Amino acid sequence: MAIHVDYAAKRALMRIVRGLKAARLDAGLSQNSLATGLPVRGRAVSEWETHMAEPTLEHLIQWSRELNQWLVITGHDSELRSGPVSWWNPGESWEIFQRRRLALPLRNRRLLLGMAQGELGELVGVSKHSIRRWELVREAPQPIAHIVWAQQLGYSVEIRPIDDEIPRLRRTGFRFAEITEAHCHSSRPSRSAAEVISHVRALNAN
Repeated sequence: MAIHVDYAAKRALMRIVRGLKAARLDAGLSQNSLATGLPVRGRAVSEWETHMAEPTLEHLIQWSRELNQWLVITGHDSELRSGPVSWWNPGESWEIFQRRRLALPLRNRRLLLGMAQGELGELVGVSKHSIRRWELVREAPQPIAHIVWAQQLGYSVEIRPIDDEIPRLRRTGFRFAEITEAHCHSSRPSRSAAEVISHVRALNAN
């Protein structure tokens, strides 16, 4: 089966990539400098930014973090749909936590709509087993597939600064578990890691 990618989905991915490129330029980072904090070379960042290649979801999550951004699920009102994820589990990687944070509101939306996994899979262009694996965070969809998955449920995938969203998430009951620098470890200390640690410490202190 082929993912049912339409023009809106392509534009959504392009907006995410443009947002990350703008964040890199605002930070004064070259593509090679940014790549030192990622498991890729600078050429890969160039290919992503020029739409010559699509990053994996894991790479997109890491790319976002290096620029103090993260992916979010939003509704038609542009409000966050954070789901019930309130804890960063001990020993859980940033990538798995982010995938879980993105998957849960989509699973909850499907259940609210009374839609079976097979029915949603037909709309997205994948099997019901793929939907199940995505919801359980056992398999990561490609970014464009994640966008289509959200679209078929009336939601969107966007990129937003971490700094702007943590206070809003807190108002919905979102809280992180204990976090250490090891959770945000990177070969190059990233602004995002420092900002996440700073915000979490502030939240835990209140």
